[in-house]
Amino acid sequence: MLYLSTIMGQNPSVSGTHPRIDSVDIYNQQLAPASVIVVVPTYNERENIASVLKALELQGLGVDVMVVDDGSPDGTADLAAQESANVAKRVTVMRRRGKFGLGSAYLDAHRWIVEHASHYRFVVQMDADFSHDPLMIPLLVREAEAYGLSVGSRYVEGGATPDWSHSRLLLSHSANFYLRMVLRAFFPSYPVRDNTSGFICWRMDVLAKVLQYPVLGDGYSFLTSLKAVAYHVGFPAKELPIVLRDRRLGVSKLNKNILFEAVKMPWRLGYMYRIKKGALLKEEATTHDNSPEMWDRYYASEDETGWFAGFVHWAREKYFGDLFARRVIQLGGKSESYLELGVGSAQTLSRLQKRTGARCVGIEKTPRAYELGKAYATNCEIVLGDGMNLPFADQTFDVAYSLGLLEHFESDEQAILLLEQARVTKNKVLVEVPARMPHMQMILWFNRRILGKRGVWADEELFSKKYFAQKYPGLPFEYFFDVASIGITCWFAISSADILKHIRRPS
Repeated sequence: MLYLSTIMGQNPSVSGTHPRIDSVDIYNQQLAPASVIVVVPTYNERENIASVLKALELQGLGVDVMVVDDGSPDGTADLAAQESANVAKRVTVMRRRGKFGLGSAYLDAHRWIVEHASHYRFVVQMDADFSHDPLMIPLLVREAEAYGLSVGSRYVEGGATPDWSHSRLLLSHSANFYLRMVLRAFFPSYPVRDNTSGFICWRMDVLAKVLQYPVLGDGYSFLTSLKAVAYHVGFPAKELPIVLRDRRLGVSKLNKNILFEAVKMPWRLGYMYRIKKGALLKEEATTHDNSPEMWDRYYASEDETGWFAGFVHWAREKYFGDLFARRVIQLGGKSESYLELGVGSAQTLSRLQKRTGARCVGIEKTPRAYELGKAYATNCEIVLGDGMNLPFADQTFDVAYSLGLLEHFESDEQAILLLEQARVTKNKVLVEVPARMPHMQMILWFNRRILGKRGVWADEELFSKKYFAQKYPGLPFEYFFDVASIGITCWFAISSADILKHIRRPS
């Protein structure tokens, strides 16, 4: 443990063995804790702190507050403690022994919360100068619930900085463009546009996981490091547009040292997490991860404008989407209803609906892909759910199909997926998997080494007819090698009755 808890007097105080921390005092402890705690780092913010506490209360946000003060000479910490008596919420004041910087302030606060206040479900980072609008907190919390991490962003559609000068805007835009380009050199699907934003909401489990890794830097570089580490461990940030106002009171803490460190940071992160051969990377390389968080990272590039993401989207929409839709009709027949497991960005489902006019339904367990699918296949029904526990009655659909899905699962999971599809369909289950050809090794290498998509395939043996037959002996199926897809894929068409007859549900 980094901290030693003690109770002192009417206001509980936690004094720590950590060299930077003098004490942590919790006020209004008789009140039930909220589900959200807002962390506000301060240094000489006496002009703002009382107004911040009152604003967070008056907006009816239902949040607690933690003030992390770096020994402000103007008595910011004392005023925060005093003003806690005037607000109906828990107020925690962490007093540090000197001006150690923004990065260590957040690290100390986050670690203390994870260790001593894990009853909070969300942790929000917010400046004390009113540049961050407290009314955005509920929206950030809602997105963090789904994605694990949300960021108030100036550089997505709807974001703005109306009070800034042209020179300041140019500096910020240039810095964020630079950070993003360097990080994408190491992590090509890295999605974050506003890397220097300090308005962040964490789901508690995600924050605890991120804190297990080295988070480097201070100031803007620390904010970049937080987002990059979160991406590295499987939680790409969900950006929400904000209008960032200029600070009302006080002075900016920006200086040349902070800017210089921000320039170095993306290279240090790339070296540490993609080049350096450490124990964490070795563990990742040998561990298969099929979690929604991993798939959120997998799909992080789908709504971006990078050359590779643009090419993949074009290929799926203009070629493979329509090609696969025709194959579903060819192998499954022209039917009245279709179900797709794992819709991804839903090009095939959309094309299938246009070609047949049938009821086309897709189920997707990854929030990011679910949103992409809904945006693309507007005439189809997209359901957020699990393919191993389909929320449909028996024989609801004529045909069920999956595209490159089965090989991402272990054997027992594959069996459940096939059985669930057979249960909800009347006729056929169609399975498309990559063909076992030499170029597949190149694709696997590119995904793992260049795009950093580790743990994507659990069972490469399914890339051929031979191995499919060996895995499910006695199961009759039609095999179709898709020459039109440049030999990238092959198909298996299986009757629902045969699946139910030959495959047993794992215990």
